[in-house]
Amino acid sequence: MKSQQASVHFNENGTPVADHFGDVYFSNDSGINETQYVFMGGNSIVERWQAHSNPSFVIAETGFGTGLNFLVAMQAFKHFRNANPSHPLKQLFFLSTEKFPLPKPDMEKALLSFPALKEEATALSTRYPMELDGCHRRHFDEFDTTLDLWIGDVHDLLSQWHSPTAGLIDAWFLDGFAPSKNPDMWADTLFEQMARLSKVGATFATFTAAGFVKRGLAAAGFTVSKRKGFGRKRDMLVGVYETEAASTLAEKRAFEGPYYRYTQAAIAPKSHVIVVGNGLAAATVTLSLAKRGINVTVCHDQEALATGASGNPQGGFFPQLHSEASIASRIQAHSFLYASHIYHTLLDDNDTSTNTALKKTPVAHDFCGVAQLNFNEKVAVRQKKLVANGVWPEALIKPISPEALSEKASIALPYDGLFIEQGGWISPPDLVRALIEQAKQYADVTVLCHHEYLSHTVLNDSDKASLSDALAQAHHLAVEFSVTAGIEDSSHNKTLYADHLILATGAGAVGSSAFASLPLRPVRGQVEAITTQAPINALTTVICHKGYMTPALNNRHALGSTYIKNDLSTEVRAQESEQNLQTHQQAMANTDVVQQLKHDGEARAATRLGSPDHQPVSGMLADFSALKTQYVGLSLGKPLYTAAPLPATPVSTLCCLGSRGLTTASLMAELLASTLTHEPLPLNNDLCQAVHPARFMVRDCIRSIFDE
Repeated sequence: MKSQQASVHFNENGTPVADHFGDVYFSNDSGINETQYVFMGGNSIVERWQAHSNPSFVIAETGFGTGLNFLVAMQAFKHFRNANPSHPLKQLFFLSTEKFPLPKPDMEKALLSFPALKEEATALSTRYPMELDGCHRRHFDEFDTTLDLWIGDVHDLLSQWHSPTAGLIDAWFLDGFAPSKNPDMWADTLFEQMARLSKVGATFATFTAAGFVKRGLAAAGFTVSKRKGFGRKRDMLVGVYETEAASTLAEKRAFEGPYYRYTQAAIAPKSHVIVVGNGLAAATVTLSLAKRGINVTVCHDQEALATGASGNPQGGFFPQLHSEASIASRIQAHSFLYASHIYHTLLDDNDTSTNTALKKTPVAHDFCGVAQLNFNEKVAVRQKKLVANGVWPEALIKPISPEALSEKASIALPYDGLFIEQGGWISPPDLVRALIEQAKQYADVTVLCHHEYLSHTVLNDSDKASLSDALAQAHHLAVEFSVTAGIEDSSHNKTLYADHLILATGAGAVGSSAFASLPLRPVRGQVEAITTQAPINALTTVICHKGYMTPALNNRHALGSTYIKNDLSTEVRAQESEQNLQTHQQAMANTDVVQQLKHDGEARAATRLGSPDHQPVSGMLADFSALKTQYVGLSLGKPLYTAAPLPATPVSTLCCLGSRGLTTASLMAELLASTLTHEPLPLNNDLCQAVHPARFMVRDCIRSIFDE
């Protein structure tokens, strides 16, 4: 999981040289000119942008290196957008793979050679990810560009990219080290994956003219030609993915069967989506959609936002990591890193990753770190194994001594443990409001309170013909709500029309017929609000054991939490307050920090929604019980790719975030928004499957569990 970083030295020209491959990262003569000539010019990028009619353009690159190609493309796209503000092409996606990522200092040193890219290089340095395998999505909103930096072996990664049947990639930058230096990359498996992922008319360009590269690309369906190379290179290759070859591969692109995500037609800027919910799930997906220019109506049945599980004044922000790179741990790690990127962009006034004209809503927070205490023998074994296995970078989680921990916490703690430097605490209600307010600055976002979701109807042509409103006829579904104008007013039903519906209702999903085929697990949790007092008034980091304690906000510390399954009550209970205190007293028995605390009984209870496998749910929502009969073949051992995709439906959900919503909501929302717009997905395919709503149906079918 922790990747091996590149080892480099700088030659007499100041050009970085990869020790592992014995090759330069860019031309000794002029790296920028090489990128402009070989990759931008070889793919006719700017000319193709002018002729492009879709909202996004996708470039894929093999070999991120210093990021030079990315910076040149990003700068060019900013110039294109400034010169063509009304052009339908609004967003550049740049997908790049890198097996050996450069250490950040080496990358920064290499890019000093290009003062013309200073602004772009600074932006990349600010958002440069740590050395962790998988996809790292970073937004460069000031350049209308999104970078997906995929760390790992290209042959492992490309097979994990989810592609629409029409293809994903518009242009390829084939920029690994020279085939003679890096023969493992330049293989038929690379060319086959390029064919699988390319749109009809997709282009490629590469500095090499090696014969086996030319033959491999031609065999995969590309028309290949030579042109004059850059500088002292005699030749280079360019090409186009042909229509006939693409038609033979279209069916193979939907290889995930029921896990295939691009089943419904893509929604586009100015489309209308209804989001039902008022917590983190609803707020994060609203922002992800709004940033794509999609209009959103947020509906909920309360007076204000964040009244459910997202209403706790403080929440700990950190990932739950295991000693192995399990699916659960990988989801946690990448969700945490992406959320950290989003939160810093949203909360940091010094962050330049968004339009400086955007107004930022204050959010109480402190990225003060999170300490996971070693408080018993079982935990000690688990923590030692995590450190010994070396799965995670120390920048993500590292061991900490009692002395260092006491210094971080500003109170005496006779425990060693693990420390998550980038973690801390955030006020969820503040965050929900800030996310919604920022969304309003990107698109038409309306929030309707006192709107209780009742049902939805997918409209067919005859339904639309009977509608008198032309605007309603243009949409795909009707959503019915019960609306109450005030406490004493009687309610009435109201129908809204939209292109898509997203149900992000949290615990409100329990009992809803729309969720009847999902195995939901509601869990009650009570969190104490302890008045600040000695010695915890000095606390300066979040402390975790079997429970957690935060530094003070408004003179109170959050101390929690209970976990009671299938209990929907939100009344505060004295016995749960006692339970929370006892949990902390037992876990911190070597210190009297908790034993001497006085509690005035202030607390808050809410119901979190989880799933049987404890993973979030993000994707299409359907009647999976009724669909099981279509997947009987899975019980006979037939592979997933032989099964049909799910039927298209304009309804999705983002739910089951459990107690980890601060960590997982942002990436799960981005995954859903990317799915609906047919953009690249920010997760490996196996992780996409692990959070797909259909996974429970698939498992039942494989185990021959069918409803009678």
